[in-house]
Amino acid sequence: MRTLDGALERIYLEYRQQLFTCAVAITRCPNRAEDAIQEAFYRLFRLNRKPKHLKAYVFRAVRNAAIDQVRRNPPLRDELNELIFDPGEGPRDTAAGKELKRRAAEALLTLSQDERETIVQHIYGNLTFREIVRVREAPLGTVVTWYRRGLKKLRNRLEERA
Repeated sequence: MRTLDGALERIYLEYRQQLFTCAVAITRCPNRAEDAIQEAFYRLFRLNRKPKHLKAYVFRAVRNAAIDQVRRNPPLRDELNELIFDPGEGPRDTAAGKELKRRAAEALLTLSQDERETIVQHIYGNLTFREIVRVREAPLGTVVTWYRRGLKKLRNRLEERA
């Protein structure tokens, strides 16, 4: 196994939930998110050299594949379900917790695409702002602005509905 193959496998195993979450935030469909991840990794395994910032490169590849999925098949409805959250809670998750997740998913839809992606990548994808800069190819100040503005809007919308 080539070094790059092993590195890609480690990144996939460590970040598969975060990659899925980031893809779902764009495609709004679990099946399309999975397709985007498979498409991205198919392309990644064909690389001849290891990129400098592999984690960010992988997230960018998944993001681009998810955007391609949406371009080919736009979402049928404006929906983003609780799949963006880590399913680790399982049966212990309370009804109130599930309701909060549902409301948060609905509130995320009211944000701009840039704000939503940035929040999902940072909070649920565990990417640093510098990694998001590499993924999104945007200036640091812009990424931080998307994040802060999006969080403020989220907070306001969740407080309105509480």
